[in-house]
Amino acid sequence: MQSKLNLDQKMIDSARNAAASIAEDVQNFIDAHTTVATERTVVRLLGVDGVDEIGRPLPNVVVDNIKEGGGLERGASFWMGNAMAITGEEP
Repeated sequence: MQSKLNLDQKMIDSARNAAASIAEDVQNFIDAHTTVATERTVVRLLGVDGVDEIGRPLPNVVVDNIKEGGGLERGASFWMGNAMAITGEEP
């Protein structure tokens, strides 16, 4: 297939490989540095505030549930963003 933009496929492949390598390095850094405290801060920055019926801060409740479900490595923003997209609601 001929490229309409007349781009060098080797350059495109090289750029894609470089981007994948960079993305992997960034993800490895994030994975190594994500903590419960960091994720609670992210949830707060997304607008989750207040306490539950027994006085626990809601960001703690959210992050604890994400952690218990095995999803902390993806980050709280991933789960919050998906929940917001699916429900159409704000935090």
